[in-house]
Amino acid sequence: MQEQKPALMRQLYMPAVLCTALWGSAAPCIKKGYELFAITANATFSQLLFAGWRFALAGVLVLIVARLKGRRILPVRSEWRPILSISLFQSMIQYVCYYIGLSATTGTKGAVLSGTQTFFALLFAHLFLPNDKLDRRKALGCLCGFAGVLALGLDGLDGFHPMGDGLVLLSAASAGAGALVSRIFTPGRDPMLLTGWQLLLGGLLLGGIGIAGGGRLGAVTLPGVLLLGYMIVLSAAAFTVWTALLGRFPVGRVSLFGFLIPVFGAIFSALVLDENILTPRNLLSLALVSGGIAIANYMRAAKADAKQV
Repeated sequence: MQEQKPALMRQLYMPAVLCTALWGSAAPCIKKGYELFAITANATFSQLLFAGWRFALAGVLVLIVARLKGRRILPVRSEWRPILSISLFQSMIQYVCYYIGLSATTGTKGAVLSGTQTFFALLFAHLFLPNDKLDRRKALGCLCGFAGVLALGLDGLDGFHPMGDGLVLLSAASAGAGALVSRIFTPGRDPMLLTGWQLLLGGLLLGGIGIAGGGRLGAVTLPGVLLLGYMIVLSAAAFTVWTALLGRFPVGRVSLFGFLIPVFGAIFSALVLDENILTPRNLLSLALVSGGIAIANYMRAAKADAKQV
């Protein structure tokens, strides 16, 4: 067992780091996409249409891959409730808030605020799951994380914008609720089927709202199409791999890697958007959020390892 453990951990580390890197790149890619597709900050319905294309095509991609692997891709009646429940929080509410909010904030702040979804997941689990209560370490992690969010507004009330930062924070809360719903419904079900359909339905809803509101992509260029293609693959791969990891490894062990999301987000924001991340406020916020996620998950990861030995 001891000899097998390092190999099993390697099968966790690389895919988990890959997922966090993909999710970390999402915020700057979305903002770059707005630029390439000529979507302005106040074009709400165009932003939702852009999101709809991304997630609907990502869902189709997941289902195609599942079919090629010989898996069933048509849900049975008992699977529709889990699909709709997961999609409501992880694709619909989350990304309506995220895409609109991200247009009114920076890629760095969007990445840091998105990292708080781990804390919301812990709080919701404490409230609704009898066997997953907050302990001192989790509570300390939550306090550090929310202190990181407050650090974003250290320049005064004007430093935190409700229609930008506030909506991104609300999207993180929805993602935390989605994690709770996934934890309830995913065990015993095919993660690719659930992922594919929840992304497809969420994308269709987002796109439908965008079209109904008169949204459009202002410009369609090869760089924009290539970026959208990357974001489709990003969503399909990250959601599917992460769900599969949760099905194979302890939840606490997997979620420990979540602290890398704001780190990668800040790095990609500097590379893609040429944002200055080396400010005291950004670095303090990044350290508090990332450290808080690590603290909140460390004990669960250590307990999970002890059980596996």
